[in-house]
Amino acid sequence: MSQGKLELHSSVDDDGFVALVCPDTYSGYISDDWTLEQILARFTEQMNAGALFTAYPGPNLANASLRISDTPSKVAAQREASGLVRVGSGGLWLTDYTQLTMAAQFSDEAPQVDRHVRLPALPGIYRVTLRQFASSYDDELKLVVELIIEPMEIGQSYPKLEAVPWFE
Repeated sequence: MSQGKLELHSSVDDDGFVALVCPDTYSGYISDDWTLEQILARFTEQMNAGALFTAYPGPNLANASLRISDTPSKVAAQREASGLVRVGSGGLWLTDYTQLTMAAQFSDEAPQVDRHVRLPALPGIYRVTLRQFASSYDDELKLVVELIIEPMEIGQSYPKLEAVPWFE
């Protein structure tokens, strides 16, 4: 991360996803007629390659507040999902499901810059953890979802993911 404490605020996307992408290495194209099964498999492949991290808090938290930090809050989470990203010179971007589906469908069309938030991450390997505190807006919590981005320690490894976290 950049020097200093990271503390940003955004939101879960309209479809209920949280997604980080490393544009230097992300390979999202499938075909102009992809299926949900294909895109979920591509997401898992790209997460295991360190080019993407995505999780699905779900439609009950679409547009909910999202805290982005390098330090987890002290609140106990209902559930957590972690992965790693390998950030290159292109940086690390908070994006959304719509942009990822566009990349899956059009090999020659770049994602829209105004649909991304560039995070202050220097090149390196980071552990990303999504922590969910609420199940829906009905829980009326101030802190709903947080995304923690921390540099990986040398020699630390991370297990491969089998699927997009929480997508059932």
